[in-house]
Amino acid sequence: PLAIAGGAAIKMASDFEESMNKVDVAFGSASGEVKKFAQTTLDQFGIAQGTALDMAALFGDMSTSMGLSVDSAADLSTSLVGLAGDLASFKNMNIQEVTTALNGVFTGETESLKRLGIVMTQVNLQQFAQEQGIKKTLKAMTQAEKVNLRYQFVMAKTSNAQGDFARTSDGAAN
Repeated sequence: PLAIAGGAAIKMASDFEESMNKVDVAFGSASGEVKKFAQTTLDQFGIAQGTALDMAALFGDMSTSMGLSVDSAADLSTSLVGLAGDLASFKNMNIQEVTTALNGVFTGETESLKRLGIVMTQVNLQQFAQEQGIKKTLKAMTQAEKVNLRYQFVMAKTSNAQGDFARTSDGAAN
């Protein structure tokens, strides 16, 4: 039993170190901000630090590959990690399922977002852009502009869920 426990502890430490490394690579000079955020996620959003780091690194990789700066990617990624925790709490869903759905911010895939109550059609996005004073059509936008628009749309459509984990963390469901 001690050898098994020791092996598990070594694996956990190795996984955590790998998560820290992914954050360093994904965010470069902004990695400190992300690591500091991850230290608070268990209490604020019900997400373990290592899981939060992995999620942020995934969102960060997608953000920077779409043309966002590392600072913008750090802000967007930490916001999405927190939103994932709140949505998992609010919708009583698995964090992995919510994270997969939120990947739609980067990919434009909308089916999994519908499970979260977010209907992000092209028409809805274009109308939302116009309401925000954006005159460009979706076709004329860069990938980074589309990511930012989808992110703002998702944040606007999930306002009821934001802060849910903190509001309900004392309850049995959380």
